[in-house]
Amino acid sequence: MDMFHTLPYGVVDASATRHANTKVGKDDWTKAALEVIAVEGVGGVKIESLASGLGITKGSFYWHFGDRHDLIESAMELWYRLATAEVIERLDRIDDPEQRLRALFAESFGDVVNGPIDALLVGQSDDPLVGPTVARVTAERLEFLTRTYRDLGLPRDRATARARLAYAAYLGIGHLRRIPGGAPSTAREVSALDRQLEILLTR
Repeated sequence: MDMFHTLPYGVVDASATRHANTKVGKDDWTKAALEVIAVEGVGGVKIESLASGLGITKGSFYWHFGDRHDLIESAMELWYRLATAEVIERLDRIDDPEQRLRALFAESFGDVVNGPIDALLVGQSDDPLVGPTVARVTAERLEFLTRTYRDLGLPRDRATARARLAYAAYLGIGHLRRIPGGAPSTAREVSALDRQLEILLTR
């Protein structure tokens, strides 16, 4: 969710933040790799293609990373930080739990870019390079949701169940957005979804 809102958000365009004469650094490689993972999955990360996209030779890669494994781990850490750690920290500044949830749902369920990215990465949880970060992200997001529902007044068992339901809904909509015609597209459909999401805010 925006907890959930990956790459603060919108996928980072490494080329847009780099001038032609600027030295390409580790962050540029990491952001470029995450862009590819978000669209194609880990299998799409190819050093030669990334180097071409960055306008450099692949020799630069080895100044910053030992191998492709190191690059993917760095990209996953960036996803964790931007899509979970920093977002939870920001939302935790909202004292009222209902407003905290409303802010979260408004950003996450309305996000047509990053919801599908999160769903794609979660769908690759069996990949040894992605799985550990997916597990970490999932645990921290569910803990945040459960804690917020507890703050709302729900007992622990109901708070835990509601957290899982909300997160499942978010990921499900993310998957649907990857399928033509799967997600709400008209104002009427979006409004109907918003009304149904109100159920997730009831005590």
